[in-house]
Amino acid sequence: MTTKKHHTALFILALAIIAACGGQAVATADQIPSSPDGTIRFVAEKIADGHPEVVWEALPPTYQKDINDLTHLFATKVDKEVWDKGFVVLRKTAVVLQDKKDLFLGSQMFAMAKDSQDEIAENWDTAALVLSSLVNSDLSNLKSLETINWGHFMATTGKELMDVAKKASAATEENAFENDFLAKVKGMGIEVLEKTDTTAKLKISAPDEEPEEVEMTKVEGRWVPTDMATDWDTEVAEMRTKLEEITPETIAEQKMQIMMMVGMAEAFVDQVAQANTSEELDQMLQGLLGGLLGGMGGPPPQMDAPTE
Repeated sequence: MTTKKHHTALFILALAIIAACGGQAVATADQIPSSPDGTIRFVAEKIADGHPEVVWEALPPTYQKDINDLTHLFATKVDKEVWDKGFVVLRKTAVVLQDKKDLFLGSQMFAMAKDSQDEIAENWDTAALVLSSLVNSDLSNLKSLETINWGHFMATTGKELMDVAKKASAATEENAFENDFLAKVKGMGIEVLEKTDTTAKLKISAPDEEPEEVEMTKVEGRWVPTDMATDWDTEVAEMRTKLEEITPETIAEQKMQIMMMVGMAEAFVDQVAQANTSEELDQMLQGLLGGLLGGMGGPPPQMDAPTE
């Protein structure tokens, strides 16, 4: 499975990902080790223990403020009707993915993904359950985004999402969380190759993985990937500028087209909810793809199952 690749890198990249976007005691800022290798190990172990909020606590305070502030600004710029309608469609989609799983996995569209069938089927329930939890969380309430604290969100909703994914993984034959991720955390090795007061180069190894060298930089007492530290201020400034440029007039210009697209998506999801067989689902999918490709001047798609 592709999920088995580059897990040691993910221990580091988790810090950058959050910026873009039952266990031991809850992770708190004062528990974060002062060393770069200690930080990486602590974050990985706490995530494995079911505490994703450690990713937030490991960020420099200024980074935390930037993320919260950008989210609050974003929430004031988005049209509430568009946001609410989008989440209505996403909630319907989550239900359809759970209720019609067997139809999707028995469809010709699924058969066409022959190289990824096992992976898709293995992770279907996890993805559907996580999506359902996410679209029914505080993120669906635009007003709550105006005051959201991502640290609290990660410690509550984030933990719930992780618990859902962990339980779904345990119900599968492979159980990638237990047999892959946890195994790598337990077998992880970290060697400090170079270190100054504010920089470090680490060599991270894990079972069945090639060792990776990672450069870290200390910012406000927190160790973060050097690339992240280098680009942070510039990227935050660019994002803030783009958000501030959004006006009610620009939203109004695009709202009708956006609502039309969301309405079409909802109509398709409602149609799929009525499907009783994989054949009916294939006809719906073919009609959707035909409409999309036809609008771009392409030929109607052919969805015959691939030959062995």
